[in-house]
Amino acid sequence: MLLFGCGSTDKGKEPASPPAAHIQADKEDESQTPYYDGLVEEYKALLAQDPNNLAVIIALGNAYYNSSRWKEAVTYYGRALKIDPRNSDVRADMATAYRNTGMSDRALDEYRKALEYDPGNQNARYNLGIVYAYDKRNYEAAILVWESLLRLSPNHPQSDRMKACIITFKKVIKEKQ
Repeated sequence: MLLFGCGSTDKGKEPASPPAAHIQADKEDESQTPYYDGLVEEYKALLAQDPNNLAVIIALGNAYYNSSRWKEAVTYYGRALKIDPRNSDVRADMATAYRNTGMSDRALDEYRKALEYDPGNQNARYNLGIVYAYDKRNYEAAILVWESLLRLSPNHPQSDRMKACIITFKKVIKEKQ
């Protein structure tokens, strides 16, 4: 069995891409999932009263993100970044939303900016590797990113997956030589 495409490879075949939603956090049981449409309406009402409320703008972006409404999430994350451009968590979430709309180059740019502002942002670093590996098929770059993350956080929640991918990608690179 493959760990999102990195457990093993057949000779000559590249690892399978994970689903786009892979870089989202694991979903909770549906009975505990918030009613995002209700949250969206509530946040919009709050913004009508206070249009520059950064916390509400981010919360609205998160509600769109968590309901897989990527374009709307990007809109509100962009609005939040106009107020606080150095917010690496918002920037990383916006990058993931871009990735999920098929804009992997834009995602890479935003993950890199997030890391410029906060080199310790593990979410941005992990997902940067995902985009390099699965969208760009740049296994060398993915390996470098994930090895740096593993040095920063050897017990990262995805450490086993990253290690398996690194091994697989090194095999793929070697086979191509």
